[in-house]
This record gives sequence, C-alpha cells and structure tokens, in this order.
Amino acid sequence: MLSVLIQYCNDARPERMAEYDECVRRNLANPHVKAVHNLVEPGVIVPGEFTRHPRYVEQRTERWLTYRAAFDYANAVLPDEIVALVNLDIFLDPDSDWPRAETMLRGSNTVFCLARTEYSPDGSTYRDPAFATLAFANTQDAWVFKTPIAVPDCEFELGTLGCDNAIAERLMRGGYVPVNALNHFKIFHYDRAREKTARTMIATHVAERGERHSRHPERQGQYLVPDYDAFQSVDKVLDLLKVPELARYSVICDVFTKFIKINNP
Repeated sequence: MLSVLIQYCNDARPERMAEYDECVRRNLANPHVKAVHNLVEPGVIVPGEFTRHPRYVEQRTERWLTYRAAFDYANAVLPDEIVALVNLDIFLDPDSDWPRAETMLRGSNTVFCLARTEYSPDGSTYRDPAFATLAFANTQDAWVFKTPIAVPDCEFELGTLGCDNAIAERLMRGGYVPVNALNHFKIFHYDRAREKTARTMIATHVAERGERHSRHPERQGQYLVPDYDAFQSVDKVLDLLKVPELARYSVICDVFTKFIKINNP
C-alpha cells in the first residue's frame, strides 16, 4: 500500500471546491491507499468528513507546500514507504496495479512522474490532445517514490508553472530516474469547473496566482519526461521534433558517450 500526500485548500468557488473534495474522498476510499496525509496551511477549514476518517492524517504547515517540505515530511513520518505526492485535484486510479508500482520502486532508483488522465463529472475520461503532442513530457501531477528520498534544490512550490520539469531535473540530479508511466499507473485530474485545458493553462495560472505563478524553477534546470510507451526508438523522437542532421549526429555522440567508456591501459 502507499501513502498519499496532499495540501488541502479552500476555494471560494463551490464547483471547484467540490472537485477538490471529490478527489480527497476518492483517495481515502482507494483500497491501495494506506493513508492520506494533509500538510495544510493555517486558517484552512478541512471538512469533518475527512478529519474523522480513520485513514486521514493532518499536519499543519506555515506555507504553500514545497517539494522540499513534502520530501522532508515523507522521510520523517513515512520511513521506508511508498509515497504519492499529488496535486489536490488528482486522485489515484483504484484499478491500476499499484502493488506492481511498489515492487518496481523498491527495487530501483526510479521515481514515477505521472501525467494525468482528465476526468469528467459523468465518469468519462480522456487525454488532453494538446499535451499529447509532446507525449505529456511537460506535464505531471503525481510523484510516486520510496522513502528515504534526497533531492537537491527543490525549495519551490507544487503547482507553479514549470515545476513539473524542474522537479524531474532535480530528481535526475539526485541520481533518480524519472519515469512517466501514465498508462500503467493512472491518475485522474478533476478540473472541469474552470474549463482548464493545456491551451488555457498559463492564463489560468496568471489569473489565479498573480506573481507567484512566475518563479520559473525550470530556468535553473529542466528535464522532460514523455510517456514511457510513446516512443520505441530515438529516431521517432528526432523525427517528431524535426531535428536537423548535425544535431541528430550530436545526439548519437551523446548516446555513445553515455554508454561506452574508453579505458586505455
């Protein structure tokens, strides 16, 4: 089983608040979830439906949740566990093989950086076609890892623009392998009230978060994590990106350098 780590918040829009609550509700009900841990800011009101739940754990924190604070909490409170750090409007698919995810994470230095499947009120699901053009390489909403975890330079907030690719780069720098196995371990994104899509994402962030939307952690390092199943060869990636001949040759050199070491006597 795994523990889910969130930060609950209050929203003045009832429709949006209902989406957040439904995601918490579904994570608490998921048979693969051991507990939902809420690192919540002062003044936030959490419904009794959740606080009374036997699998709900609450920890008060002073600010908007950063990756550093989330990892520190997981290391201290959830030792040697599988943890899913998720955005509040995300819930884990109860039908995915989460025990397999646990086995994979315990046997490697992998961290799952998972892109979402969109969820509609009628229960239907779909993938955003705009995100699909880059094989979901620039959008992830859940990070599943085994504690302890040590990640450098991650004192930036979840949900800020660029954080997805920034945290993937920090994971790489920490010696982990980010894997976007979105078809194997599904997460659902419930965000219909705002009619938010990949094409309106930036406008939504700017409108709702003001200056806090533009801290740009990706400018200090970024790593793109495409769908694990999207490409069977590097050539397909280079074709998709229309990489010119000399740059393709440079990629070949990089591959040789990464996997071949010359040891002269």
